[in-house]
Amino acid sequence: MAQRVIDSSAQQEFSIYEYTPRSLRDARREFLIPVSQINEQTILSLIMDIPHQCELAVNSRVYSFGQVYHIPMIDFGYKGGSPAESDQLMEFCRYWNMAFYVYSSGRSYHGYGNRLLDPMNWIKFMGSLLLLNQPSGYKLIDERWVGHRILGGYSSLRWSKNTSHYKKFPTFCGSISPDRVDISPSGEQHFLPPKSFIR
Repeated sequence: MAQRVIDSSAQQEFSIYEYTPRSLRDARREFLIPVSQINEQTILSLIMDIPHQCELAVNSRVYSFGQVYHIPMIDFGYKGGSPAESDQLMEFCRYWNMAFYVYSSGRSYHGYGNRLLDPMNWIKFMGSLLLLNQPSGYKLIDERWVGHRILGGYSSLRWSKNTSHYKKFPTFCGSISPDRVDISPSGEQHFLPPKSFIR
């Protein structure tokens, strides 16, 4: 059962990871931060303390009311294009009854759903992402990311730019809802999600 409201003592999971291209290896150190303490100053302090050749990511797992929930996340795989070019995403939003905040990550885009999923529905959500890819067309979803995250048991998206592999900090650029796609290529110069992202 998905849950929209979390308790005041809820904790959000983050991770520090070292990226290894085209590898099954996923070296990460997970840690928790109370949702009430997540703000720009906290995140900037974490980024400043990242070890060399590592990155900061927010994980999908949220701990609330003694249960584990997941923020639905998307790593778009369509390099050089925008999710706005896909006519499937509004249907996907209607299917899952949710909207997504979209961030430009440099080479592609990241998406964050606006409601939480329980672990069983998170697995179904991850599987449904793969159905957005066309059998003989462009890959809207990064399939390797989906595979890595199912193996890891949670989703995870980068919030830093501490290595040369990445082009920029992810920045907010719009949203996708059941009846509208509103994405600006230039985006806004901030990386923290709107308050309703995890609250």
